[in-house]
Amino acid sequence: MVSTSQDSRASPTPPSVANRWPSLFVVCIGVMMAFINASSTIGALASIQDDLHVSGSTLVWVTSSFTLALVSLVMSAGTFGELYGRRRTYLVGVVLFTVGSVTAFAADSSGVLITGQAIMGVGAAAILPSGLAIVSTSFHAPHERTGAISIWASCAGLGLAIGPLVAGFLLAHFSWHSVYLTNVVLGVIAIMLTLLVMKESKHPSRQLDPLGVVLGTITVAAATYAIIEGGARGYGEPPIVVAYVVAAVGAIAFLRVESTHHDPMLDLRLFRSASFTTVMLVGAAAMFGFVGIALLSVLHLERVAGHDALGAGVRLMPMMVTYVVFSAFAARIVRFVGFTVTLTAGLVLMGVGALSLLWNGADNGYSHMWPGLALAGIGSALLVAPSTAAAVNSVSPLQAGMASATVNLFRQLGSMLGPAVLGTIATSRFPGLLADDLGGDGLPADSAKSVAAAISHGQAPTVDDATRGLLSHAVPDAFSTALHGGLLTGGIVLLVVAVLAALFVRHRHP
Repeated sequence: MVSTSQDSRASPTPPSVANRWPSLFVVCIGVMMAFINASSTIGALASIQDDLHVSGSTLVWVTSSFTLALVSLVMSAGTFGELYGRRRTYLVGVVLFTVGSVTAFAADSSGVLITGQAIMGVGAAAILPSGLAIVSTSFHAPHERTGAISIWASCAGLGLAIGPLVAGFLLAHFSWHSVYLTNVVLGVIAIMLTLLVMKESKHPSRQLDPLGVVLGTITVAAATYAIIEGGARGYGEPPIVVAYVVAAVGAIAFLRVESTHHDPMLDLRLFRSASFTTVMLVGAAAMFGFVGIALLSVLHLERVAGHDALGAGVRLMPMMVTYVVFSAFAARIVRFVGFTVTLTAGLVLMGVGALSLLWNGADNGYSHMWPGLALAGIGSALLVAPSTAAAVNSVSPLQAGMASATVNLFRQLGSMLGPAVLGTIATSRFPGLLADDLGGDGLPADSAKSVAAAISHGQAPTVDDATRGLLSHAVPDAFSTALHGGLLTGGIVLLVVAVLAALFVRHRHP
């Protein structure tokens, strides 16, 4: 097992950085920017599509370009922070994010908007690992570091919660362009405060691993592209298969290079510890469940219950508020019961929350929905910050930056896989379920399939009044049932990972 704490007699704990709390405040602004963009853009997609007249396949890349850039570069950006300065890397990330936000605000076409999102993704790739490394290296006492990481994670959830509300309010009064002004303002504030209060720090002896950086970026980028584009085009299409082959070959080459390099970008020896490896899996599962459950809930609220973006955002608050509130207590819970119990309990609560949402159907009111959202929020609060702290506390102080970048990579992979996998399960089941429902109501099989196919592609089918009456009930029923398939899968995945956490996470109390 990778040691979780240094022997105080052999390696005294260094004094914490004097301005660590102001630095934490600045870092929290950065993480909020990243998550505000993610959730507010989702809320604005309908307005963007109506204004720019983009196809569904193009619309996917409005959000996915951000994700692709972020996931592909987060490990490399973490390495650059260790080499050239965490403050410098964080500042460059905030500047890029602000530039990307201005580009998105001024966009008059889907191409410019996607470019702006990609620039923001590059900025976020620099902000997240360098910001977390700044926190990890500024707070040296393990229990204080866990508390600081809990605050950092709470701000991520706060950004997710604020995003839909801000987007809903702005869209009610202005165009979708205004959604991106929020991060322009936050970016300018973060740039000024970074220059004023944050001190520079870097790893004392890290060396560049150029081949590892290139191979790691290519591998993750190819896999991410295949997952995103495969959901829209089909995973058996030749370009998608080629992307997976590139990812597989790149992964093999990356592992070989990293295992022989004297100062690798990713020290593979860390994964010899079943505990460290499981914590990475927990970090991925936490965001897999959090983002996946949030997405499926928003789809239900908008497409089944008929709420607008602001209404859906408000009704998602039980999940977001409980996450923010309980994140504030996550450090104390870890100190009291340890990482193993905390992470296992969080996974169980989130899994039960996902499964309890199966109780919510097309004919049920909101009272059937909010308890599951609240459970998922509490569970995620016991996962996001504690899994991050467990990863950072499980390595030596000089490896804190590497651990920060690695856990950020796994978390972002989880946040990408959650909507990709659970959303695909739901959307792929919907046409068949709708066709079966229409067929059961007396519509001929061929007509039922053609109507279902048209609706699933966002088209309005030409039907008579009787069929239109059937659709008013069949569509929400079929979509609700399709969403249940995604929720069931998510709940099972979370509970399986909970068993693994109980068996293999063995980090000591900080």
